[in-house]
Amino acid sequence: MQKIESDIYYILPALNESQNIEKLFNNLNNFYKTKKENVIIVYVDDGSTDNTAEKLNFLKKQLLKNINLKIITHDKNLGLGEALKSGFNYSFSVAKDKDVLITMDTDNSHTIEQSYELFKKIVFGNADISIASRYVQNSKIKGLKNSRIVLSYFAAKLFKFFFSIDNVKDYTCGFRGYRVKKIRKIILDYNNFFSETGFSASADILLKLYKFRDQLSFKEIPIDLRYDLKEGKSKMKILKTVYLNLRLIFIRKIN
Repeated sequence: MQKIESDIYYILPALNESQNIEKLFNNLNNFYKTKKENVIIVYVDDGSTDNTAEKLNFLKKQLLKNINLKIITHDKNLGLGEALKSGFNYSFSVAKDKDVLITMDTDNSHTIEQSYELFKKIVFGNADISIASRYVQNSKIKGLKNSRIVLSYFAAKLFKFFFSIDNVKDYTCGFRGYRVKKIRKIILDYNNFFSETGFSASADILLKLYKFRDQLSFKEIPIDLRYDLKEGKSKMKILKTVYLNLRLIFIRKIN
């Protein structure tokens, strides 16, 4: 097998996920104990009021030697967009061109095994952006309400109609991989790239990269979405997120 020389940066925006992070970090340890890649966890604590900080400081000592943890703390909750901005900016400041960024949820609904498939899609599959998609063959969803599945499906259709990107069907899932070499300059040179603060921020990233679609290769893999493994309630407000996504389509269409 071809040797992998790229490091993996996990950008993990989170709010009050102390119930989930121990399992997440254990999964990281268990998976990467047989791998040789260097792993950098960029954990963005977006104003948590639970015992996230104490948990992180404890878990940091339990990580494998090839897994490093960078903790970024927001004094108050600023929203997903600002958390992603902090994670990307830090990663861009230290990552090499050949490295890969992975964005994923910290509630264990996104699996470490699949994050590695996103990584390989970039390293070996020549993708610049890889997406874990709900709308490709062999995708699986467990533990999610049917209402959310239906709303997400129609949102995907709307995004695809107005902003068609080759090989992309899922615009709102934030479980993705990014090739540093291809996106660092685009994002850093873009005026106010992370302008959305709510859950529409993930879709907005793709809509802004849409402008550079001729320079980028997008590929999807089937997702195994495990909401049945999540502890605690979802922080997503469904009606508000629907409104924000509809608003986003309108704004990006005229700008």
